[in-house]
Amino acid sequence: MRVSLGASTALLAVSCASHQKAIASLALSCAAPSTATRFDPSRVEQLAGVYAVTLQADSFPAHGARAFGRLRLGINSDTLHTVAARPLVGILEMNLDAVFAPYSHDPRSTAARAPGVYFEAGAFEIGVQPNLNDGTSTSLTPELVWPEGFQGRWDPHYGIAQVLNPATGKPAHVGGEFCAVRTR
Repeated sequence: MRVSLGASTALLAVSCASHQKAIASLALSCAAPSTATRFDPSRVEQLAGVYAVTLQADSFPAHGARAFGRLRLGINSDTLHTVAARPLVGILEMNLDAVFAPYSHDPRSTAARAPGVYFEAGAFEIGVQPNLNDGTSTSLTPELVWPEGFQGRWDPHYGIAQVLNPATGKPAHVGGEFCAVRTR
């Protein structure tokens, strides 16, 4: 059976669009169940897995603005850092720019010395550029966990930079809530 390049591209686009829609649908349904418990950082390894994730802005760029994507977390096997300091590492596939969530380093990086995502000091750090003292990044701080997911707050780190609200000319409040629903 021969399929033209145009038909193949169209099928791929439909497949990707429906896949993104499925991820968004999973992440939107992320209401913490009544069985959710407070997050215990000493048990972070239990969060290893693949998640549909949503970041929702509190107020800027618009109240309720959302970004959807996939978060992959695995047990750290890096021998250069103590595993206790960074027990989970991974990648984030998401358009962080949609909610002004900053990053200096590729959140999809799988480099052992500079993973796109790592857990440290109670939060998942995203897009941290190693050896850059004034870089930008985003933190996901889990607050509630349950077997199918976790949720909490996300906060930007802009270094010395500021994001100004164009309507007021004053510093904008950037940040909000996030939710992750296990897909694997």
